[in-house]
Amino acid sequence: MRTPPKRATITDVARDAGVSLKTVSRVMNGVPTVDARMREDVLAAAKRLGYRPHRGAATMRSGRSSMVGMIIRDMTNPFYSTVAAGAADEAEEHHCLLITCSSEGSPQRQAELAEAVFAQRPGGLLITPTRGTDATIAAEVAMGTPVVAVDERLDGLTVDTVSFDNHRAARGAVAAAIRMGRRRFAALSDSDALATMPLRVAGATEALTEGGLAFGQGHVLTGIHTEPEARAAAAQLLSVAEPPDAIFCANNVSAIGAAAEIHQRGLDVAIVVFDEFPLSRTLPFPVVAIDHDDREMGRAAARLLFRRVAEPSRPVENVVIPTTLRTH
Repeated sequence: MRTPPKRATITDVARDAGVSLKTVSRVMNGVPTVDARMREDVLAAAKRLGYRPHRGAATMRSGRSSMVGMIIRDMTNPFYSTVAAGAADEAEEHHCLLITCSSEGSPQRQAELAEAVFAQRPGGLLITPTRGTDATIAAEVAMGTPVVAVDERLDGLTVDTVSFDNHRAARGAVAAAIRMGRRRFAALSDSDALATMPLRVAGATEALTEGGLAFGQGHVLTGIHTEPEARAAAAQLLSVAEPPDAIFCANNVSAIGAAAEIHQRGLDVAIVVFDEFPLSRTLPFPVVAIDHDDREMGRAAARLLFRRVAEPSRPVENVVIPTTLRTH
């Protein structure tokens, strides 16, 4: 078996460039006072030798890395992945690497991921949290590690947050459907363990009450996490003697499943949804969608994090991302 080539070290770079170890270290750490010609010699030697700085050692010296962690709930959901993409955009502008992982909505997995992320001594953590207080995150917050909660608050912790006005937006969307002449409403929602879900259903309920209406008996179905589950739930609702003429979907996953079932049956049932979803503008029945800039939510969260890094003692900030109502 061929012996793999030896990895170049900082000593090799110093020898090749004809400078001291300290000079190589200063160049690699971006110290601005290094002589320009000397910097060029060091960088050229590093490129020639294939040298990469040992970031782990730098982390041990400084106590923090140039990496930020992000824990999202579901990597396959376009909402969460787009939020993560926005956060990555902002992190890149700060010359920082964003490492993203998915909890799949599991508090246990979230705790395991938090342990793994914090073991790397990141510059901070962005998180779309599960419900309940996470002891590891609480301990890091107490030690001053910047943490920003995205979409939902972190139970029991006072940290910067970025969210939507879920109640107000849902109320406005259902009110718009009532003005369109819809009268028989049902609702599909993910688990109430997601704090945003009860808020959205409550906003929809308030709009119905103000319009002298209510959800049909047994027509609020929760715990729906996948598109097939949403489609099956919609089929159940549409098979009763007096089916709804509008279905409030608390997220895009529920809307996609419900839309597929409505379309297959050829019905005139409106979808009222908190999130735009693919092909929503091409459907042959009405869609009232609460649209929002998910990428900007991620950027805003990362901006909050980097502000917290720069100003650890500034007041806690809660940023509300605006929403827009679209009917098509």
